[in-house]
Amino acid sequence: MRLLSLAILGFLLAAVYWVGATVYSERIEQDITERSSAALSEYNEDIKLAVDGRDVTLQGTVASQSEREHVRKVANAVWGVRKTDDALSIQEPIDTRFNFEADYENQRLHMAGTVDDEDTVTRINNIHKALPPSTLISTGEIGTGAAPLVRSPEKVETGIAALTQLNRGDLQITDEVFALNGVVSDRERLDAIEQLIDTRAAVLEPLDVRLNIDIDPYLALTTECREAMKAATLGNVLNYKVDYYNIEQQYNEQLDQVVAVMNGVCAGQITHVLVESHADVTGGEGYNQGLSERRASTVEDYLIAQGVPSQQVTAFGYGEFRPIATNETVAGRAKNRRTEIHFSTDNINNLSASTEE
Repeated sequence: MRLLSLAILGFLLAAVYWVGATVYSERIEQDITERSSAALSEYNEDIKLAVDGRDVTLQGTVASQSEREHVRKVANAVWGVRKTDDALSIQEPIDTRFNFEADYENQRLHMAGTVDDEDTVTRINNIHKALPPSTLISTGEIGTGAAPLVRSPEKVETGIAALTQLNRGDLQITDEVFALNGVVSDRERLDAIEQLIDTRAAVLEPLDVRLNIDIDPYLALTTECREAMKAATLGNVLNYKVDYYNIEQQYNEQLDQVVAVMNGVCAGQITHVLVESHADVTGGEGYNQGLSERRASTVEDYLIAQGVPSQQVTAFGYGEFRPIATNETVAGRAKNRRTEIHFSTDNINNLSASTEE
């Protein structure tokens, strides 16, 4: 009987101890939770914690390793905390740099990147209006939220205008650099790109402009064909008066040389002639687009009438999209009113015979 009484007494004492220890432990956990939360909220209110006895586990996201160490130090300094573990993750920094990229080859243009605002995205989405319908355009992910870049829509437009004059190449525009890399078929095409970049110098400021463009030799062409092309391209410039699109008689002989190249010694080597016409900024943008198209159609009609098969001629008007000189002067606008003729072969694209409007 005495043993039974002792056993019951021992059980009751154990129960009382367990209840007391549990209540005391809960009070300790609650106290540590409250004081730790208060200490951390002054630093980072997004940090959460879990308390087990006197042990604290930190949860949440911090910006860096140094912040992670600081949060842990704050938690360890709370009175009563025995040990601090952390399950904190470091948030990846958000890249807010302006970074637009594009590549071009065989009339295929691909664009992607992070830009500053919707105005730039709109300009990118509408770039097809300034390029031939035969250009295949694709876009990867183009997001907004980058740091503002002065005149960013014009910078992107200038880059695409230059890129699509390459045989192949790539473009990158960041908040520091405007970089154009690629290949052209001849010096005249390279000169045209350099003139475009020079004309848009004010638009591209303050970026570091880097051009890395090579010229491909015409190894696929026969000597006779190359000589004929040189003769056709020598001084081959068509200019227009303001608001004119008809070909002045003085240019007929030059266009006849283009016909001779297509139907003569280069037949079968040069398989296509591209007629690209341009305008200055006199008049509205829409009017200038139509004017450049009429100029292109007039030259196209002349070449076909002289015997070049219609399927070997493609004509397109660029409006005021590709100036080669300033539009602020009479002389500059006269240079921008032009038509350019470019030859194409199976192996060489856009071998140019430059013809100004």
